[in-house]
Amino acid sequence: MNETLLMTGLSYYLIGLAFQVVLRSGVFSLAAAGFWGIGAYTCALTVPHLAWPISVLLAVAVSAVLAVVLAATLGRLRGLYLGMATIAFDLLIVSLAFGWDSLTGGALGLYGIPREASPLMVGAFAAVATVVVAMVQSRAGGRFVDVLRTDEPLARSLGVETGRLRVAMAVLSGVLGALAGALTPLIFGVLGPEESGFPLVVLGLMIVVIGGSGSWVGPALGALVVTMLPELLRFVEEWRDVVYGALVVVMVLFAPSGLIGLVKRGQTALRRRSADESEVMTT
Repeated sequence: MNETLLMTGLSYYLIGLAFQVVLRSGVFSLAAAGFWGIGAYTCALTVPHLAWPISVLLAVAVSAVLAVVLAATLGRLRGLYLGMATIAFDLLIVSLAFGWDSLTGGALGLYGIPREASPLMVGAFAAVATVVVAMVQSRAGGRFVDVLRTDEPLARSLGVETGRLRVAMAVLSGVLGALAGALTPLIFGVLGPEESGFPLVVLGLMIVVIGGSGSWVGPALGALVVTMLPELLRFVEEWRDVVYGALVVVMVLFAPSGLIGLVKRGQTALRRRSADESEVMTT
């Protein structure tokens, strides 16, 4: 597999994780796209002067602080209102990237960024992110996350500090989005303001819808599909967006739990079939 394609898939996976953690917890925050932009520009502007690990960590740290501020500011919003407020935040970041020519290069973007990324480096960051998300959504922690999504008053009655948990999920999402953004200019060597904002929201949601939001496995499957599909559909390049849209509609209608849900249903069906065959043989 081409190294750039592999690293692109891993960055898509991180974007998918950023949206998965909030969707599973019921915190309808779409701010990960905005933090992608913050992380990308912070890294792109500092990596010519600092070692790339420091630039990446600095981008993540700045985004984490801003994510705490944003989550605390929007803490009382729920559902659609929170989604709209975070989309406004994403568009604000895009507007700043377009308008702040002296810093971001404006509409032309930034060029000549050192391409420091390697598959091993990006894979290592993706592995660390996976471990963190898996620990948060482990059997014990996952129950708190799920009850926050399904019944917040019940979660409070069980002693769960729902306010802090909501902030924690929003901050984790922002950090993952910033990490994906910080790695992107190191992969491609260029960065433009049009890469973030609403198109990135669509990409992240599409990855989660295709793969599933139940665990980190869903974004991994969704990122694999989104990465490989353009390569498989080169012969219908002008119809690619139509194919994407049709795929999302099909998944929503027939597999609302995503590919991971289809796999689990298949495993359940196989177990039932094996149990039925065993019962027939014993009788």
